[in-house]
Amino acid sequence: MWPSLAVGNPSKTVDMGHDLLTTIASNLAMHPNVDENIAKSIASQTVMFTEESLPETKYAAFSPTGEGWFEDRIGKSANSVIRDLRKARRVFKEDKAEIDQIIASVRALKSAEVEATLSLLPWGNEYHDTMRKMGLTDKDMRSLRLFGNTRKSSLMRACHVWQSAEDALAKLDEYEDVWGEEERNAWVNAMGMKKEARSIWRNALHQFDNLSTIQKKWLDMAKAEIQEKGAMTSRAIASNLVEKGVKRVNASKLSQLLKMYGEEINIVKGHRKSEYLCLSKEGLIIKDPWAYAAGFLDADGYITITERGEPRAGFIATGERGRMHCEQLHKNIGAGVLQLDQKVYSDNQRSQHRVSFYSKDDLAKLLGQLTPHLRMKDMQAKAVMAYINESDPVKKTQLKRFVQFSNRDGTTKGKESLREWGVDRDTVISWAEGL
Repeated sequence: MWPSLAVGNPSKTVDMGHDLLTTIASNLAMHPNVDENIAKSIASQTVMFTEESLPETKYAAFSPTGEGWFEDRIGKSANSVIRDLRKARRVFKEDKAEIDQIIASVRALKSAEVEATLSLLPWGNEYHDTMRKMGLTDKDMRSLRLFGNTRKSSLMRACHVWQSAEDALAKLDEYEDVWGEEERNAWVNAMGMKKEARSIWRNALHQFDNLSTIQKKWLDMAKAEIQEKGAMTSRAIASNLVEKGVKRVNASKLSQLLKMYGEEINIVKGHRKSEYLCLSKEGLIIKDPWAYAAGFLDADGYITITERGEPRAGFIATGERGRMHCEQLHKNIGAGVLQLDQKVYSDNQRSQHRVSFYSKDDLAKLLGQLTPHLRMKDMQAKAVMAYINESDPVKKTQLKRFVQFSNRDGTTKGKESLREWGVDRDTVISWAEGL
């Protein structure tokens, strides 16, 4: 018989004589969309559970690569899982009822994933039925999670065209007489509009599919390079491919391909110009966290000393990708304070995310490792490290003002600071000599 399973306890595996069933029984109840009803469906009469062991309802935290829970945790789509369960049902005939309940639960959880995905699209609330009619394959769902909002114009157009076709067909259904040429033409046009809508839908979600064979090959080889070596510029990738004997690789064309289509194969922008990283289901693939952090700090970070003399450094990013960059950075560095989903302006939907460094120990760790890799903020980093260790109050003031001016140089505030301090720019710059 089907062995007992403690719902909500992923550490307890179940031996049912079938690897797939074991995997599902061990993990299914941990699906992020499980609610009480689904959990009870998973728990058959021979599967023991308690009310206390039922997991709380929470909506999907999908993989950074956009994969659904089944693909991410089990390595198969929900449909593939169901097919395998049906095959298993023919072998484990005495467990047919329990397997049927698991199949029902897989379907329920897959449906919950679809709803959770559609809920990520604020613009799509009135188009849910339309989207389902056009088709929501597993491949479509992944793209909607990744690009559903950035490509909403094309997706909304597809929905509008489809709905117009549906409205035309509804009117034809109400026509009580025999169709004439006008009605037949209207039907043909409506069907053509549906075909057009599906084409717009597919092209918006799967732009990579429209590339030539050689373009896809370039991107696949670029991905392999980044996975092996970590963050790289498009020029470095092109150079490496040429050295490996790949013909006609053009750095400029490769850069355009990476910008436009990279995310569809899990290649994302880094923080330095023309720099790219790869995504896995665990997050960003970072080979050298300090070089990566330096690029992040140069592009989207700050190093400063407050008027009260407090040294500070931090990284700032926005949106979902920015959140992922901050989380990955904080994890890899093992220092600083992670601050997520901060609202800068009440009327702005985009959240701001930070990794902030306040303590002298954290700052020393960060800046000491980053300085060799910094290109734009290396002098501010050196000045802050010198400031932390400086005991002479005059020199400390000079270092503080150098850092502050470096952040204001070329601005009105920078000129105001020079007037306030009674010095010129060259003097301030000289305070950092020898660092």
